[in-house]
Amino acid sequence: SSIGFCVINSQKRGYPLEDATHIALRTVRRFLEIHGETIEKVVFAVSELEEATYQKLLPLYFPRSLKEESRSLPYLPADIGNAEGEPVVPERQIRISEKPGAPEDHHEEDEGLGVDLSFIGSHAFARMEGDIDKQRRLILQGQLSEAALQKQHQRNYNRWLCQARSEDLSDIASLKALYQTGVDNCGRTVMVVVGRNIPVTLIDMDKALLYFIHVMDHIAVKEYVLVYFHTLTSEYNHLDSDFLKKLYDVVDVKYKRNLKAVYFVHPTFRSKVSTWFFTTFSVSGLKDKIHHVDSLHQLFSAISPEQIDFPPFVLEYDARENGPYYTSYPPSPDL
Repeated sequence: SSIGFCVINSQKRGYPLEDATHIALRTVRRFLEIHGETIEKVVFAVSELEEATYQKLLPLYFPRSLKEESRSLPYLPADIGNAEGEPVVPERQIRISEKPGAPEDHHEEDEGLGVDLSFIGSHAFARMEGDIDKQRRLILQGQLSEAALQKQHQRNYNRWLCQARSEDLSDIASLKALYQTGVDNCGRTVMVVVGRNIPVTLIDMDKALLYFIHVMDHIAVKEYVLVYFHTLTSEYNHLDSDFLKKLYDVVDVKYKRNLKAVYFVHPTFRSKVSTWFFTTFSVSGLKDKIHHVDSLHQLFSAISPEQIDFPPFVLEYDARENGPYYTSYPPSPDL
């Protein structure tokens, strides 16, 4: 009997021709070593494009003489695959055990007792997510559909959200840099960000991102506005554009859809320029929502003063620069 094989790579798929040829030839060689008596002829159906590569590599796996064999040995690749000739990638191996979650050296009398099974079913294969590598390649090539991209983004956000709910973020919470206050004149939730309370150089910014997601996930299901106090910030408090872009890319679509306004209070000339560049070149859909507010008087036209918990230094700075708006300001939070 005989059997024929086509090539296992193509230019369209982008797999390297020489690597694919090594895999094809050594897999056939390993099979013939075990079942060779049942096969009389193996035919490799190749085109002119692959013929030269096959002719060059065939002597490595099917030498016609001892001399050719000894001459070919130095050219065999270091990775010669498993017992069937298939390439081995440790992190992609499917591990099958009789009792998933149980250590290999468990004694029979301990079976079923105290075994941590929490990780079972948490991997991509169990969730039937498809070929993750293929999805990433399609994303890079711009060939993934809009629906598939949204699904991929949602999965990524859910991973961040799951981590945010499980991690200890008390050190970030203690900064009091992000908190919920009242509502604006349209009845939308007001979230406050205090720039001066964010020591960018001293904290783990990934944890800051997790805390933002932890606080905002249930807020963003409805319309909301952000009030950002840039008051008296220094270079050690400025969030760089890379972090802001990462935050914008990670968060769920509801954050962007339901964010109706960002009030940038006490901006400097530098911050105005930075904001313009960021909203023009880094993100889309945010530019028209940014409102630079030079005084609290302007802010109160959109949000009643009783609806905002002010850090004391913001009130003091505004009174010094713009004069008092109220004879007595609303009470400040205990910061």
